[in-house]
This record gives sequence, C-alpha cells and structure tokens, in this order.
Amino acid sequence: MQTVVDGVLTNYEVINPNQKNILLILHGWGSSLKFWIPIAKQLSRDLRIILLDLPSFGSTAPLPNDPNIPEYTLFVKAFAKKLKLSHFTLAGHSFGGQVTLDYALKFPNDLKSIILISPAVVRERSKSAKLKILLAKVLRPLFSILPKHSFERFLGWYTPRDYSNSTEYQRRVLQKIVVYDLKPFLNQVKVPTDIIWGSEDFVIPYMGKFLAESIPDSHLHVIYGANHLIYLTHSKKLIENLNQIVDRLYA
Repeated sequence: MQTVVDGVLTNYEVINPNQKNILLILHGWGSSLKFWIPIAKQLSRDLRIILLDLPSFGSTAPLPNDPNIPEYTLFVKAFAKKLKLSHFTLAGHSFGGQVTLDYALKFPNDLKSIILISPAVVRERSKSAKLKILLAKVLRPLFSILPKHSFERFLGWYTPRDYSNSTEYQRRVLQKIVVYDLKPFLNQVKVPTDIIWGSEDFVIPYMGKFLAESIPDSHLHVIYGANHLIYLTHSKKLIENLNQIVDRLYA
C-alpha cells in the first residue's frame, strides 16, 4: 500500500486489517518491510500488524534535507496520525528501535507499549573501534594516490557494512544517527517496554541487560545464539517471543 505522509510517498503493508489491537513494526538500517512480512504472518491473528518502510528504504521516498532521528520520529508520528492509530504498540529493530525509543520519549500518550529488538539506542564505541577509526584517519593521505573509492572500500574494514552499502544520502544520515545517543534519557521512558536481545549480538554488544536495568517497567528477553540480525537467523524464536509479549499485553 502507498500513501503520502508530509509530502513523502510512503510504502506500508497491513496484515489482519480488521483487528482492533495494533502492532506497528519499524525495520532496521539498510532493510525494509519485506523482511518482516514472513514474521508478521506468523504472529497472532488477533492483532493488526502494520509494517512501514522508513524513508529512503524499501519503496518509501527520502525525507527532505539530511534528517536525524527526530525527523524520522516525527515522520512515524505523522504516519500514525494519517492512519488514525492510537494506543498502539510500536516495535523496532536496531535503527528502528532507536526511532521507537525516541517516539516513546516524545509521544508516550500515543502508545500502549514498545518492543525494542536489538535497538541501537546507546551509542558508545569500543576501544578497538576507536583505534581502527584513528588508524584510518592517519592512513587516509595514502589513498589520494590510489584508485577512486579505495578509501571507501577501506572504510568497510572498520565501519559497519551498513555504511559501505548505503547511498550517499543514506551515508549522510547515518553519520548523524550513529552519534544520536538516548542513554541519558532511558530512565524517562514512561511506557511498558519489552527488550529482545541476541546473546551473540556483537554489533551493539552487552546492552540488553543494561537497558532492562535502566528503563522502568521493562522486561528482557534473551535469544541465545542470536546475533544482531535476529529476524533472519532466529526468526522462529523471535516470533515466539513476540507472540508471548503480545499475549501478555492484550490478555
């Protein structure tokens, strides 16, 4: 389905459209709603599930200028208003989890609860990552004599694959969102929160327990053996966890 949200051509899908209880799912960086359709179809049939392509991904057009997390949050807010959603559950994976938490902080009255799936909400680089970035800066002059794009290929050694696979527009956005840190605001979350984390998530490691301890009224669900792409590698376990959460929320 397509609609226009604040001038942006927006793509979304609705499963079980006649149900009252609503779950809106936001995908992660470099992804799209199509990866979540198989998961959504195995969730409770008593739930209306809405999958949204975030701007510049899937079939949704980019936001104007070079947006940051607040602009994505306002876009989701406008989308929810367009579809007349209220008291719904908002879920997000990784970057989508970052937008989800920002939404919960700014518009808690819209929400019944949130579900954070490997959310990228605390932006602290490890010592090894900082060392690699410093090394890259030192070596950068060497790339002036090498073929075009050599430095970008080198970046792939120390930055997430997300960067090297992004468009120029997405790279500019990514440079902003990777420093948008919600850590100082975790104790201000006012809606019930469920956190789903993979025990082998080394993209954003060791944060599940920290988030559960920092966010009031939160529950942690660990999927052992799962990495950051939990929806691809451990979809069955993810579905089980989501259904358990939904059953509890709407019992």
